[in-house]
Amino acid sequence: MNLRTIPALVLLTAVAGAAPVVIDDAALIRALQKGVSDFAESGEGITADQLAKDVAAAPAKLDLAIPAVSPPENLDASVYLIGSVYKCGKCDKWHSSGTATAWALAEDGLMVSNHHVFANTKGGAMGVCGIDGKVHRVMEILAADEANDIAIFRVDASGLQPLGIGEPAPVGTAVQVIGNPDQRLFTHTFGHVSRYHNRPKAPGGAGILQMSITADYAKGSSGGPVLNAAGEVIGMVSSTQSIYYKGKEQGPLQMVVKNCVPASSISAMIPQYGGKTAQVPEGAPQEQPQ
Repeated sequence: MNLRTIPALVLLTAVAGAAPVVIDDAALIRALQKGVSDFAESGEGITADQLAKDVAAAPAKLDLAIPAVSPPENLDASVYLIGSVYKCGKCDKWHSSGTATAWALAEDGLMVSNHHVFANTKGGAMGVCGIDGKVHRVMEILAADEANDIAIFRVDASGLQPLGIGEPAPVGTAVQVIGNPDQRLFTHTFGHVSRYHNRPKAPGGAGILQMSITADYAKGSSGGPVLNAAGEVIGMVSSTQSIYYKGKEQGPLQMVVKNCVPASSISAMIPQYGGKTAQVPEGAPQEQPQ
């Protein structure tokens, strides 16, 4: 198994009393970069460059049966930092090409993130790092949907703690997001589902169903799970859209819209998930035929 970890690393520090978990951002980022650099240096396995090509050609449906699961006690244990490394051509070092977020779908290494996370990757290798500092190599893309911004992939790992996919959430549902905004790792933010809408694929073209939420997130959170009160995935972070009073970035900034992939789109990619059929919540717009 391709696994890299730093044995002496103290990743979590317990604080006296109620003992909140303290995240060591720098240590986890170093662990990811070292682990993925080691994968790349070995010259074995799939490259990040190849993954970027494979995500464009992957099937739209996952041809595997995925069992439904109960939410884990520690939701952070199911969420990962994902990134790749590349060489600049001016030195012999591996450099980070940026980081995003992913989450475990099944115990045997299946994970989910955004399509654009893979489409924009480059370099020698790609991997994920958990809150425990263990790094696993990305091995293959299993299914992908560019329009809905979803990629299902496999890492070289077993014994993961998967998140379950919940029923579509009506407007007003309380949610939390776990993500890695600008390398502020395992950040939890809270809000509500604010609306469902169809994003035009092209002017006059078919619409893509999206879910908007009020919980904050930023770059680095792409692929992060949007969870309901039961700890089930009811969406996934995808993009933001800033609204300026004068319509220009000079401002003043009035609002940032948070656009997410809804649970129904994720479920639709996994026909054999827990015996469930993808649904759209009552009152939400139906996705137009493609």
